[in-house]
Amino acid sequence: MNRRSFLTTAPAVISAHSLRAAASTKPNIIWIIGEDMGKQLGCYGQPEVRTPNLDRLASEGVRFDHCFSTAPVCSASRSGFNTGVYQIHSGTHHHRSHRKDGFRLPSGIELISHRMQRAGYYTTNVRKITDAVSGSGKTDFNFTVEKPFDGPHWSGRKPGQPVYAQINFTAPHKGPQFPRARRENKYLVDPAKLTLPPYWPDHPTVRDEYANFLDAVNLLDSDAGVLWQQLKNDGLLDNALVFFFGDNGRCLIRGKQWLYDAGISVPMIAWASGDAAT
Repeated sequence: MNRRSFLTTAPAVISAHSLRAAASTKPNIIWIIGEDMGKQLGCYGQPEVRTPNLDRLASEGVRFDHCFSTAPVCSASRSGFNTGVYQIHSGTHHHRSHRKDGFRLPSGIELISHRMQRAGYYTTNVRKITDAVSGSGKTDFNFTVEKPFDGPHWSGRKPGQPVYAQINFTAPHKGPQFPRARRENKYLVDPAKLTLPPYWPDHPTVRDEYANFLDAVNLLDSDAGVLWQQLKNDGLLDNALVFFFGDNGRCLIRGKQWLYDAGISVPMIAWASGDAAT
């Protein structure tokens, strides 16, 4: 499917299927979200990584070259893309500013998962995928809300019920996943061979941090491949709309938490199958 045909048909497919079609014909809708994920993928031209699973998704679907988060940090960004509303309109623009005050969304603004529930979908923020691979189950909304999802896995749905799923992968997020990436990756990035952005200082510490991040991107791709196989095994890809994107930009210099390009520029890949692709 080319970009034009996807962009022409996808909105109509989502609208028609989500509210009016019989449950058996509604596409499963899958969001795969990379935390602190810039466009450092093979399909975006990053030469040092090995990301065959997401590269294949891009080659079979649509890769968006100019996709931007509406906030450079997670709680504000997630409050935006989970409601479809700019953060200044929902009062969620200051990072984690409403964790203890009971703040709720203004009237008329609601989660996409609640809209999907009304349309007959089973909604899930997936945790366990296999014994070895898990999603984080992250929400990090900058507001209070009860039961944003029906459950932690699509196995809780009724027979024939369509699924709306979010799978959050933490690998690129700076922290405990970086050592896991170094430990589990078969292919490790050599800091000495990296091409650094021209505005970064060329220092061994910077090279090591960048290599750690790219190793984590490789790990995310590996986890995404495991997820893809499980979705396929469970029949969720026969009629589906799948989106991969980042919640905000990469977590390195002039990235996350700043309104530089690298702080809000994110990957986005869309893929469709079955009735959703026609």
